[in-house]
Amino acid sequence: MTAGNSVVKLTAKTALKNNWLKCIAASLTLIFSCLIMSIATDYVSYISNGTLGYILLAVVGIFLIFPLFLGVVRFFWRMIFGADDMQLVIFHYFSDKEKYRRALRLSASLAIRTVGFATVVFLPAIIIDLFSGVKVYDMMDIPIPIWTGNLYYLTVFLKTVASVVLFFIMSRYYLAPFLAVADEDMDVAEAIHMSCALAKDTGLDFIYLIFSFLGWIVISVLVFPLVFTLPYFITSLSVHVRFAVAEYNKKVEKNSDSGIPTFSAEI
Repeated sequence: MTAGNSVVKLTAKTALKNNWLKCIAASLTLIFSCLIMSIATDYVSYISNGTLGYILLAVVGIFLIFPLFLGVVRFFWRMIFGADDMQLVIFHYFSDKEKYRRALRLSASLAIRTVGFATVVFLPAIIIDLFSGVKVYDMMDIPIPIWTGNLYYLTVFLKTVASVVLFFIMSRYYLAPFLAVADEDMDVAEAIHMSCALAKDTGLDFIYLIFSFLGWIVISVLVFPLVFTLPYFITSLSVHVRFAVAEYNKKVEKNSDSGIPTFSAEI
């Protein structure tokens, strides 16, 4: 267990106290980049087809948005340790080829895991969708069975369950971006491995933190509240990760005398 949500949020507010304007500016850059990407992919989908739009969304997300997101995470992570960076540091991973490649390795690794696990958990719903549509029966030149009309609600249920399962599976990797920016000499595979190791003890705390922001998340559908919600949320998550790493390192030090192999982080 890490520090409670009240302690995490209080620490986040203290870190934000004299940095709100810079944090809002950093967050707005990410928000507008995502909005532009969304508009561009919608336009491509409109003038061509949905598949091309999804491909563009994946490419822009992996090659542009994620490195920018990683730069934003780095900005907030350094802020909670007292750094007084300018907002331009959010483009840190675009400033050097090796840094950009490292960001892409992390982006691609997380994307591949997401697609792989999503394929597995959504497979039942995909199969039912396939046999409840008209294409299969057109290919076989047979009429659509009447009972297929009842499969809609089953697919909705299966997709809902799959989404929840996928969220819990991918929550194991929520620390990876923070660990990657905290120790820039750490290999991407090591950051992902450590994220899984820490998430065994902190995964529930992470989920509780998400739910404690549920009200903010709901009102953020209006877009404007994101100006305040996103800096507060990322700062709180950074503080949570800082506590999680500290707790993990305490366990490492406690077990070091017993000769048990441990996975440590130099953060």
